[in-house]
Amino acid sequence: MMLALAIVATVRIGAFGLFHPVEVEVQPARASVLIVDAGHRQRLEGAAKLRLTSAARVTGVDGREAWFWLSVPGKIRREFHGLLDVHSDGNRLQAIVEMDPETAVASIVAAEMPRAPFEAQKAQAVVARSFLIAARGRHEGFDFCDTTHCQFLRESPPDASPAHRAQESTRGLVLSYQGRVLTALYSADCGGRTQTLEEAGWHAEEYPYFAVECPRRGGISGHRLGMCQAGAADLARHGKTFREILSLYFPATSLDDLVRSR
Repeated sequence: MMLALAIVATVRIGAFGLFHPVEVEVQPARASVLIVDAGHRQRLEGAAKLRLTSAARVTGVDGREAWFWLSVPGKIRREFHGLLDVHSDGNRLQAIVEMDPETAVASIVAAEMPRAPFEAQKAQAVVARSFLIAARGRHEGFDFCDTTHCQFLRESPPDASPAHRAQESTRGLVLSYQGRVLTALYSADCGGRTQTLEEAGWHAEEYPYFAVECPRRGGISGHRLGMCQAGAADLARHGKTFREILSLYFPATSLDDLVRSR
């Protein structure tokens, strides 16, 4: 079956917007060489750093993706892999990291469910990938932010980490409903039962979001739509696979491979 939404080459993530930066700093990482175009071209390598206070484009050699450190001086610093655009609106800067969707998926899993069992992390990878594919353009000028408004995203996890392995072992897999990739939602803890859109007070969408019973019993955190992260972790601890977890929280959907469907 050909899915109505095809795989995307890159996603644009707005980074550090919560800090409303007036300057950001870039530095090469992992022996990368950076080319910075901020009105004039500058080459950064080794331990060299550059503070940016206006619009700029940062790439690797020949415009390729590169590893780099991005920071708001004195507040936050993270390592990214991709391309960097820095936009200025006159009052503050917006740093936008353009990266491969699979890089984003691994980073989201590491941020959203860092200590969950592996099968739950695999379920999170599929849900995160589906959201990245189907919900692009949530912000003006970029697709997603790095906060829970979109999906929490930190730096890329190491290759040997469970989060990276969860992304790799589910590479290309998405949830679909009636031939379209699903904008798959999730929240931290449903308290034992997820909600329908109507119960949550949300407008109707193509996918109805069913209310399902969840093994999790406790407090409620989040909108309770789609996958319950705490419940998914409990299910995984009791031997459920990521496919079984997704089948519970997303009834009437199918698990499709974007790579094979192209």
